[in-house]
Amino acid sequence: MRLCNAILRKIKFMDVLQLVAKYNTQAACIKHLEKVRWSGGVVCPYCQSMKNKSVSKENRYKCYSCKRSFSVLIGTLFEATKLPLQKWFFAIALIIDAKKGISSLQLSRHLKVNKDTAWYLQRRIRNGMKDGDILNGIVEIDETYVGGSMEKMSTKIKKQKNYYPGGMQHKTPVLGMAQREGKLKLKVLHKAWGREIKPILKNEIAKESIIVTDGFGGYSQMDLHFEKHVVLNHEKKIYANGIFNMSKIEGFWAMLKRAIIGTYHQISNKYLQEYLDEIAFKFNYKNGKMKFNILINNLLLSTIPLSG
Repeated sequence: MRLCNAILRKIKFMDVLQLVAKYNTQAACIKHLEKVRWSGGVVCPYCQSMKNKSVSKENRYKCYSCKRSFSVLIGTLFEATKLPLQKWFFAIALIIDAKKGISSLQLSRHLKVNKDTAWYLQRRIRNGMKDGDILNGIVEIDETYVGGSMEKMSTKIKKQKNYYPGGMQHKTPVLGMAQREGKLKLKVLHKAWGREIKPILKNEIAKESIIVTDGFGGYSQMDLHFEKHVVLNHEKKIYANGIFNMSKIEGFWAMLKRAIIGTYHQISNKYLQEYLDEIAFKFNYKNGKMKFNILINNLLLSTIPLSG
């Protein structure tokens, strides 16, 4: 598949244009995957031997140790795909370029695939956006609620969702953790209370860190686990204490809600964590080429099928 100029003109940033133009053939995509996966030399995915030789123009190799043939796609998310790799690469470029996200309908139009295929691609690409790094240093922590307005919905639906004006029961709580001069991580909560929040903080943030929160009771006694817990009581109009503030995480919430309302409109709780992983990934990596290569690497390591 060679991408037409009409599609390319719809992409704004030059780094994405260059990526799409560079990887517009199956061979070019395979060559890039080999460079990412085998930077230190070709390794057999079956026995991990480096004793092999190229045996075909399709970039297949023969292992001298286990006598099996393989390609860079073996054992990866791309192995069983029926889509050309350049469509995968184009989808990745479009997704990482869209600051507020791209809907599956938009993606299907650009790739010339059906909506279900676009949805399949999005879910698997988002799976590569998960971040397993541990936060450390000064970490700002806050929670918000995600969900559309219900004011125009029927009385019956409002009652089912336990809605009342100004209430949050019908919305989904989200925990945000932002490392100063570092990454941001998001976790969907079933309920915003200490019993659920505290184990997440202990698992995602290094014990030697300084955490900064507001006066919410769900963060109480966290000074017993972390090096220091700075509490900024917003009810008493205390928003900073020397170098400690929550400006990074609070500024991010505004961007998050614009992305959800402006692009996705409404997100099922079943898939909300995947959308949050995408938004956090793009916030953490600003450079287009870096995002592209990190995501390609993550997808090469991703072999777990998604359900639903």
